[in-house]
Order: sequence, then C-alpha cells, then structure tokens
Amino acid sequence: MECPYLLLDAGGTLLFPDQELIANVAASEGSVLDPERVYEAHFRMLHQYDSHYRAVSAFPPFSMRSFYRDILMLAGAPEEIAERAVDTLMVRHEEISLWTYTKPWVEETLAALKRSGVRMAVISNSDGRVFQQLDACGITPYMEAIFDSHLVGFEKPDRRFFDHALKELGLDPAQAVYVGDFFHLDVLGANGAGIGALHLDPIGAYTDWPGVHLRDIRALPECLASVVHHPAGFDLFPRL
Repeated sequence: MECPYLLLDAGGTLLFPDQELIANVAASEGSVLDPERVYEAHFRMLHQYDSHYRAVSAFPPFSMRSFYRDILMLAGAPEEIAERAVDTLMVRHEEISLWTYTKPWVEETLAALKRSGVRMAVISNSDGRVFQQLDACGITPYMEAIFDSHLVGFEKPDRRFFDHALKELGLDPAQAVYVGDFFHLDVLGANGAGIGALHLDPIGAYTDWPGVHLRDIRALPECLASVVHHPAGFDLFPRL
C-alpha cells in the first residue's frame, strides 16, 4: 500500500509564533519568559478555543492582537506588560509576520518523509503570506503546492477550501490525510471534505477527545509506516 498524500496545516504544524522574539519583547518590557513556555502557550490557546467551540458551537471573539496578548499572559507575563508588549509585536506582525519561526525537527522530519516517497502540500488559513513564511524557514522545497486561504477565497473549515486543493492536486479524498493542530478547523474541516485527519497535540490537552492525536510531526514517519503495513490502511485515520 502506498503512503497517503499528506496535506499539512502551516501555523502550529510547520510554523510557530516566533518564541524567541516574543520572549525578547516581553523582556524589554520587564517580564522574563521562557521561550518554550511561549511555544506551549500557543497550543494552550488553541485548546481554549476548541473547548469553547465544543461547549457552545461557536468560537469566542478573535483578533490577532488579543491572540498574541493572551499567549504572552499564558506564558507568564503580567497583563499590563502583555498589553505593552503586544503593541510592539503587532507592528512586527503587520510588517513581516510573527509566523517566521520553525523548530529544527520540522525540516528534518519533512526531509525524512520526502526520502521515503511521501508527497506533501500545505493547506493553510493565512493572510496571503504563508508561502513567504514557509520559504523563509526552508520548507517550500518539500511541498508540491501551497494553498493560502486568502488567495483561494475560502478558509478552513469550509470544505470548499479542501475540495479546491484536492482538485488541483488530482486527488480523491480517500488518498489524502490532513495534519493540523486546531481540532475544529483542521480535523473536522478535513473530515467534512471526506479526508481522514491526524491531530497534533504537543501539550497533551486532548487526551479525552476523539480521533488520533500525535505530539508533533516527528511522529508522522512511524505513524505512516504502521498504516502502510496495516490491513485497515487509511481507515485508521478517522473521519469523525
């Protein structure tokens, strides 16, 4: 059995808010943060959004400013410092974006997947800059295509976004698996288009949620190898 075609989220999967920059800006305002706590705070934020949606079938009000402010606070910054630091961060985000950071193991994992013959593309809710962000982190050579919601005209969880990508790639939904960190956008969004999905949960916050949860993409090579040699094949990747 061939490996499934991997459709990958960008933010939280391949790219992350620049934890070093965020910690440095907080330090300039008087709050010393561990950059790894900034990394973890991003995923705690997503779990809060997912939990809110699970409870009331709607996401709480969202803005990039409040998102970064709350990350700062979850990472340990007092509210008054977070409010000041986020002003600086928003200037940087508007000029360049804060999603210009990746972990060393991201490219290592993608290289291993590509060597084993896995084909990959990105489907991302973004603002028109995801190609540049991925390219700056050395990720674009591993991707056959990059679909940015701002450019396509649909965003996750709208199945039309996934359908567009499948059509462009010449894939049937059963041939693909989506990988992302935002349960209601990524997992259920992909499922709505008939695509099996794997959820990334670096902080172990979703242990009681349905589906298959991996710590991060470093688990993908072993996960895919087990599927290729399993009689159930792609059915191991749930469509909830």
